[in-house]
Amino acid sequence: MNSKGEFIMRNAAIFFLILLLVIGGCLDSRQQQSPVPIPATIETTRVVTAIPTEIPVTKSPEPTLVPATLVTTTPRPIPATISEEALNARLVDARNKLTNLIDSDVADTVIIHPDGQQGCEIKKSRELGYLIDATTGESVFIKGDYWSIDSGLFANPMRKDHEYVILHTHPRMWTSCPGSMIISLYTFSTGDLEATANLTEQGYHIRYLVAISDQEYRIYPKVRDGWKNETKIRQAVGRVERRLGTSFTYYDLLLNREFYDVDNLMPFLAKELNYTYTANGHVLA
Repeated sequence: MNSKGEFIMRNAAIFFLILLLVIGGCLDSRQQQSPVPIPATIETTRVVTAIPTEIPVTKSPEPTLVPATLVTTTPRPIPATISEEALNARLVDARNKLTNLIDSDVADTVIIHPDGQQGCEIKKSRELGYLIDATTGESVFIKGDYWSIDSGLFANPMRKDHEYVILHTHPRMWTSCPGSMIISLYTFSTGDLEATANLTEQGYHIRYLVAISDQEYRIYPKVRDGWKNETKIRQAVGRVERRLGTSFTYYDLLLNREFYDVDNLMPFLAKELNYTYTANGHVLA
C-alpha cells in the first residue's frame, strides 16, 4: 500500500510539474506575440483660412468726372446815365415842344373828305418825336408820317451802349361821318409797343416810351429791357378780353382797318405785360 501510494504521489507531482511547464510556456508564447498596435497620434498642421467678418466687395473704378462746361449768358452792361432829375428836365422840355407842334404846320395837319361827298371827315397829322439820350442828355428831333413814325428813324442815331427815352405825338386825329360819333385814340397803340420791342431785340436800350396827345402817357417794363414782342402782346390782349368778357377791337369801315380801343384797353394790357403805365404822372397800372 505504501509503495503504491508513493508511486501515485510521485506521478501526481510529475503531472503537476508538467502542467506548470505547459501553462508557463503558453504565457511566454503570449508575451512573445506582437503587441497590439497603439494608434499613433499624428500631429498635422491644419492651414485654416480665417473667414473675414466683412466680405470685401470689388468696386468698379470711379468714373472720371469731366468738369462741365458752363454756358453763361453775359448780361448786357447797364449803360451809365445822367441823373433822373436831369433826364426829367430834358423830357419836360421835349414834351412841351411836341405839344406846341401837334397842330402846327410842322405836323402838316389836314382835314380830308375821303368819300368825295363832304359827308365824312378825317383829321390827321404827321407824328413827331424826340429821341433823348439818357447817357449823354442829347436829344434829336424826328418827323414821321401820317399815323406813324418808322422806328428806323429812331434807331439811326442810337447806340447800343447808351440808354434812351422815346417821345412821340399822337395827334388829335379823329374820324367823323354824319350821324356818327367822333372816334379818336390818344394813348399808345399796340404798334408802338411792338416797335419798341423790336428795337430791344436789336440790342438797343429803351427806358421809357412816351406819347404826347391829350395827356402825357408814359409806359415802361418793370424789368429792364423787358419789352414784349408782337406775339406776346396779342396773347396778352386775348387773355384780357377773355377775363373781362369783352372785345377791345373794332373795324373802321371808312379807313378800312381794324383798331384796338387802346384808351380803355391799355391799363389792363399794361398790367398783363408787367409794365408801369402813367397818365400825367398818375399811375394807371
